[in-house]
Amino acid sequence: MRFSFPCHPERGEGSRKLLERLFAESTLGKANVLRVTIVILLLAALGACNAATQTTSDATYTPPALTKIAVVVTPSPAFTPTPFSVTITERYTVRSGDTLGAISARFDISIDDLMKINGITNPNTLQIGQVLKIPVVVTRGAPGDKLLPDSEVVYGPAYASFDVNAVVSQANGYLAQYREKVEGEILTGAQIVQLIAERYSVGPRVLLALLEQQSGWLTRATLMQNQITYPMGNVDPIRQGLFFQTSWAANRLNEGYYGKITGRLGAYRLKDRTRARVAPDVNPGTAAIENVLAQLYGWDAWLEQIGGDGFIATYRKLFGEPSAYAIEPLIPPDLKQPTLRLPWSDGELWYYTGGPHSGWGDLASWSAIDFTPNDIAGTGSCIVSRRWAIATAPGKVLRAEHGRVIVSLGNGDFQGKGWALLYLHVATAGRVAVGTQVNAGDHIGHPSCEGGEAEVSHLHFARLYNGQWIGAEMLPMALTGWVVVPAEQAYDGNLTRGAEAREACNCRDDPMNGIVADPGLAPR
Repeated sequence: MRFSFPCHPERGEGSRKLLERLFAESTLGKANVLRVTIVILLLAALGACNAATQTTSDATYTPPALTKIAVVVTPSPAFTPTPFSVTITERYTVRSGDTLGAISARFDISIDDLMKINGITNPNTLQIGQVLKIPVVVTRGAPGDKLLPDSEVVYGPAYASFDVNAVVSQANGYLAQYREKVEGEILTGAQIVQLIAERYSVGPRVLLALLEQQSGWLTRATLMQNQITYPMGNVDPIRQGLFFQTSWAANRLNEGYYGKITGRLGAYRLKDRTRARVAPDVNPGTAAIENVLAQLYGWDAWLEQIGGDGFIATYRKLFGEPSAYAIEPLIPPDLKQPTLRLPWSDGELWYYTGGPHSGWGDLASWSAIDFTPNDIAGTGSCIVSRRWAIATAPGKVLRAEHGRVIVSLGNGDFQGKGWALLYLHVATAGRVAVGTQVNAGDHIGHPSCEGGEAEVSHLHFARLYNGQWIGAEMLPMALTGWVVVPAEQAYDGNLTRGAEAREACNCRDDPMNGIVADPGLAPR
C-alpha cells in the first residue's frame, strides 16, 4: 500500500488534515504496530514540509515533487492458539482384546499410574465395557468462534417444515440418484438422511452440508470412487456407504454437542492423534461441528475446515445464514418434566438393567434407561417378551419402525417440538400404529431385540425436548416417583423413591434391581 501527498509549504495545515484522514481511513489503523510506523513516517514527511517553508522565498511558486511513503502491509496471520498446557481427563471404554499394557502404551501413561488413577489393584481384572480415566496433556486450544446455533444441530423446531427430499431433488446431484439397502429395505439417499436425522436427532441441513463439504454428494452428479464409498470422508472399511457414514457423523456430532453440555468432552481428538482443548465459551452447536471434523483432519487442515472458508462457507452457499434458523433458548431454563409412569403395568415385576446411557448410538446425552421384563431369562435371550411395554404419558405416535416408537406428548406431528419419548426394541408384532392417540397405560408393544443394538430383549426408554436428548444429569427423570440417579459410568446408577433404592444391573436380582409397578404418582 502507498500513500502520496503534495508537500505544499503554504498549506501545511491542509496537509496535516489530509494525512490524518488517510491514516484514519486506512485499514492499518487497526494494528497498533503499523499505527506507530505510519505516524513516524508521516511526521518525518511533515518535517520535510516545514523545512521547505523556511527556505522558500521566491515569489514564483514552483510545485514541489510528490513525497511518497511506502508502507509494507503484512497479511493477517492464521489462527494461532496461545501456548498453554493443561491436563484433562478422558474416558476410555475397554474393548475385546485390550490389556492395561496396550492401553498405557496407547495413551503414553505408565501401568502403575493407570491402575492408581482407576483404583485397579489387579491388572488381570480388566473387563469389557469398563470405563477407564485417562489423563491427557493438551497444549493447544481450539478457536471458539460461533459456527452454528444449537437449534441448527439438533433435530428441533427449526426443522419443522424442512423437506430433505425437496432439497436433494432440487440439487439433483449424486445423492438424488442414490439407493442403498438398509435393514432389509431399499431407501433413497434423501430417506437415509431423514432416517439418520430422526434416529440420532441431529439437524439434516448439517448432515447435507457435511456431505457436500466432504464429497460433493448434494450438487455433483459424478464422483470419484473413494467419495462414493466414504461420503463423509471417514475412510473406515466397516463404515462404507451413505447409511454407515452418515450414522458415524451424526454420532460424532452428538459427542461434541453433549460432551460440551456435560463437560465430558474436554478436548477434541484430531486425526493426527493430537488434542485441542475445547474452548470454554464455545456453544454446543459449534462444538459438534468442530468435533466431527477433528476426526477427519490434522491440525492445520482442521483449522481451515472450521474457518470461514471451510464448512460454514459450504453451509451458507446451500442454506444461507445459520442465524436465520436460530431458536433461543432451545431449552427453557425453567423446563420441567411432565408426569410419567413406569412403562409396564401395575403389579408386574421388571428389572432395572441399564442406568443412564446414550439415547441413540453411544455418544449422545445419557438420556435413556433400560428395563427388562421378568419373562426374559438373561443375556443372549432375544425371544419376544409376552409382557407389554405401555405408554408412560398421553400422546400421539409419530414413528413406529425397526423397533423404534416415538410418542409426541404435545400431540403434534413433529418429533422435534416439545416433549417426545422414545420406546426402543419394540417388536413389530403387536406394535402400536403410527397416528394412534395413546393414554398413559395403553399398549406400546412387546420388548424384544429389534432396532439398535441389543443382546437381550428389553425396553430402552429415553426423553427428548425440542430435539435435544434430555439426560438425567440435565433434568431429573422420574417415573411413578422413582427418580433416576446417574453414576460416573454409563449404564450404572440407581433408582430411588423415598427410602427405596434399586441399582442398575445386567441381572435378575429382586432386592437389587427388581421393581413392581404400582399406581404411585402415575396419572390416572
